[in-house]
Amino acid sequence: MSVDEKACTDNFYRYIFKLLLNADLSEFMFYATACYLHSSSPKKTAEFLVNTLGFEILSTDPIPLLSNGSLSLRLVRGETPAILELQCSNIEADSQALLQYANMHKCTEIVRHKDYLEQHLYCDVGITLILIKPLSEDDNNALLPLPTALFWHGSLIEKAQYILKSTPLAFREKARQSMVEKAEYLAVDEGGLEALEHHVMQAFVQITPPFQHQTLFESMKAQGIDADKYLDRLSWDEAT
Repeated sequence: MSVDEKACTDNFYRYIFKLLLNADLSEFMFYATACYLHSSSPKKTAEFLVNTLGFEILSTDPIPLLSNGSLSLRLVRGETPAILELQCSNIEADSQALLQYANMHKCTEIVRHKDYLEQHLYCDVGITLILIKPLSEDDNNALLPLPTALFWHGSLIEKAQYILKSTPLAFREKARQSMVEKAEYLAVDEGGLEALEHHVMQAFVQITPPFQHQTLFESMKAQGIDADKYLDRLSWDEAT
């Protein structure tokens, strides 16, 4: 290929690539409907999925198709069994519950990784099973960074992080975002570019439901903050 021919070909591919980047690709997209799962014994795997994990058999001909409403699997015979990873909330209790199933034999020791716990199960269901439990910030005893835009002193950030730990985990990320936004709004509203203690504590009070004020009060006190400046001890009595 000559230099000119190569340049022409390169330009053509660049042109096509540019068209694809700017095109509406929805008409080219495909949607995943099922995963093929290799099993040394599709029948045993199907029984396990139905009896233990709540799957339903949708069809058996020509390849078994099972679904639990969010995941569909087609079971095909294979010499190398697939690995099915199961996410759980209590790895000790859930592994013991699985061991009650007839074809479950034993499980390995739990291995702790940075962000999750892992445990393998020895079983005779045609596939390999692994239990995974994601670790939360509380499990890791971590203090997550605050999404700040203004300047905060390091000691104030640390106090706010510890106070946030009194918020239930399910609501903490939203509380973290809301508290920072409210504190920085209060700081800017006063004409400053730095979040100070009173901005942060006022923000905590404003985003916290009254029935949680006593817990917030105690968390502030634990961080050496004069909580009486920000909370009335009667407020949580009135809320209850």
